[in-house]
Amino acid sequence: MKKLVDMSQSEFHELLQRLVHDDFFNARERLIKLLNVKPSSENKADLETEFREFFCGYESIAFWLEEYEEDPLQGLEPHTPLAKKLKRQLDYIHANRKTTLEQRMCRRMGGYLESDPMPEVKISELPFKEYCELIRTLVTQEIFNLRERLVVLFKQNPSREQLDVAFREFFVAYELFELALEAYDYDPDEGLELKPDIDAEIDQSIADYESGKIKSIPIEEVARKLGL
Repeated sequence: MKKLVDMSQSEFHELLQRLVHDDFFNARERLIKLLNVKPSSENKADLETEFREFFCGYESIAFWLEEYEEDPLQGLEPHTPLAKKLKRQLDYIHANRKTTLEQRMCRRMGGYLESDPMPEVKISELPFKEYCELIRTLVTQEIFNLRERLVVLFKQNPSREQLDVAFREFFVAYELFELALEAYDYDPDEGLELKPDIDAEIDQSIADYESGKIKSIPIEEVARKLGL
């Protein structure tokens, strides 16, 4: 990806559009609805599914933002309300963050560097009440308010300067969101592994198709077994 300073206004606008329309934000809305439903085993399963989508959406957003290396405060008049706000937030992030960018990138790929301080809490092991509390904390982060403001801004034919300021705020809010997740271990693929008997059945269906015993692989049956 091009560095932001090298992007034209149209490219910068396209990047921001891509960010604010990521399914991360749609998954957040679905999570909020589920949090307002009376707890049940079905509700818990739906929450886990939507949280997986939500987390994968965060990883998608991170993919576009992890190469941003500029100081969000650079070029801002230090005495303006925006600069003061961002400085407070950045000071908080730097004071509380325990991971490096390299460690966070490795985590998003499903692993940990030896130097990475292991997260203190495994999300999949949280009691349901605490699980819901964590989700509530995440879905009320500032990044979601800023996303709505960006959507409104796009309708006003914003200048490059307006987009630049909006991006700075969005980026710092993204880092605050990521910090809120730092103490938690979460693998979105956990629980999706095939059971040995189902894996064997699917392999047998493929073998039967390749040998000519059956004319087609029963896709609907395979999907049902996979829970799709």
